[in-house]
Amino acid sequence: METFNKQFEDNDVQESEWIETLKQFNKENADKRIFTDRVSAETKFKFTNNLFFYLKTEFNPSVSNKPSDESKTQVLTALRISLRELLEEEKDIIRKELYLFIKLGNIGEEEKTNMYSNSVREEALKCIVNCISRDPSIQKIFLEDLKGPYLLTKEVKNHSKETPDSVLDVIYKILVHCCSKPEVKAKLRPEGLLEYVTEALITRVADTQKYESSPELVSDLCRLLFTLTIHLGPLEGGKPTPANHLEIEGFRKLLPTFKRIMVTNTPETTHPFFAVKTALLSALINTPRDLYDELIDEIGLHIFQDIFKKQLYLLDSPETAAQFLPILMLLTSTAENVPSTRDELKAMTFPYDLIKDSDEPLSVGIEPPEEVKTTGVSSKLIPFMTGNDIGLKHFVSEYFFMICDEDANEVCRLTGFGNAAGLLVTRGLMSLGGGGK
Repeated sequence: METFNKQFEDNDVQESEWIETLKQFNKENADKRIFTDRVSAETKFKFTNNLFFYLKTEFNPSVSNKPSDESKTQVLTALRISLRELLEEEKDIIRKELYLFIKLGNIGEEEKTNMYSNSVREEALKCIVNCISRDPSIQKIFLEDLKGPYLLTKEVKNHSKETPDSVLDVIYKILVHCCSKPEVKAKLRPEGLLEYVTEALITRVADTQKYESSPELVSDLCRLLFTLTIHLGPLEGGKPTPANHLEIEGFRKLLPTFKRIMVTNTPETTHPFFAVKTALLSALINTPRDLYDELIDEIGLHIFQDIFKKQLYLLDSPETAAQFLPILMLLTSTAENVPSTRDELKAMTFPYDLIKDSDEPLSVGIEPPEEVKTTGVSSKLIPFMTGNDIGLKHFVSEYFFMICDEDANEVCRLTGFGNAAGLLVTRGLMSLGGGGK
């Protein structure tokens, strides 16, 4: 940073020299997140200010010698890297100059009078990601003053065919971030973003070459679908909004696409398309209630059971346990809305000897049967019924309740009254005391 600042501010130094310095900076700091542990805040601020000053020459009518594509790319890359650590002093600059990233990303123009290279567009948009995700005031300017989400929605709707995947993917990432705000999502609904995402997923996955070459882009489309439909699922205040006709038809139209993704062969969890499947799982928990039977008919319960079992390892560590929630929530909702799946899910979860038909009297204890605690799927799940993770605690209990055919006594028998007490209180079933549903 210091070397670049000196070179940039020295009129005797050629542009090619400080561009080489930036290239070296970008290469050496590609994965860095903190810079003020090595340079002063003043040096970093000056670095950021100089980079923005250079970018502004692109739009200064009095400057005839415009920056080259290579120089803009290196400057934007350096800014993207540097802005991972956002200093208070730098925020004022970004608030004033945020529009530059939109212009260099070729966003918002009906007629593209000055097309920038793909690398310039990609890096400019990545700078937006770093800025709006790190400061609420900058995000507000992007959302309200610059109308960023609206412009990006128009961009993908009108120009996605000629936009390269590398640029589209960054646009999707920005929209995922922005649409997490309900008010932004509400404003974009009439603009047709959900309909665009639906068609984009269908078209992308139907083209084998495009599908197999772009797992990250497909993942981001799935995340955007999740964000745009979250009001239909259990995460929106705990009570889903009933789907309207267009939302139901949109999901129904996507069912073959969902199947194509879910049956993609992913022998290892490290396979790129396993990440696509997990992104899709989050979207699938927003499936309208009336479509769960069609979802299971289309894809097959065994596909989801296989992922459920493959992801059980996530529960072994507090750092990864929450990543198990999407598949757990999906199978919970499946059992709730498709009762015919309950027996099969129950058989997958509990030891056979405890759920087979028997003439012996069934008893409920404070503790669960020993086999439940020590073997199979149930042994992984039961500790979370009384754990500290509120999400897992709730949905593990709900999962047991649904696969036990909503029979509180059966849940108590298989998991122990002590473990099931929270579920009974939540559902107002403490008074059952041993009999009936």
